[in-house]
Amino acid sequence: MKFHRFQIAAAAVATLLAPGIASAHDYSTQTRVEFVLECMKTHGGAYEYLYKCSCLIDEVAQKLSHDDFIDMSSIARYSQMSGERAGVFRDSEQMKDARKNYLAIIKQGEKACFINSK
Repeated sequence: MKFHRFQIAAAAVATLLAPGIASAHDYSTQTRVEFVLECMKTHGGAYEYLYKCSCLIDEVAQKLSHDDFIDMSSIARYSQMSGERAGVFRDSEQMKDARKNYLAIIKQGEKACFINSK
């Protein structure tokens, strides 16, 4: 009887942990490649950054779902644009918080992956 309870407990734990484990791998290949290429370009295109930037997207994927990554990275990118239309991304407190959180996650990942920030 104890073995049976153990199986049920193990199945329950696996069910609870499965969404967290799977979410780190929900990024499409295209998203990962685009991120790595942009990251490499930002750091001068050196070959060593292929590995460092791949590490960085893995770090980000552990902290953000794919949808949150797309939203937050878009906010960070568009908030740097000039003009009235981009004001939506610059002026809203919610957008500012999202940008700040995204950049903090990137900074943590850069430290973990030994990337020197510019």
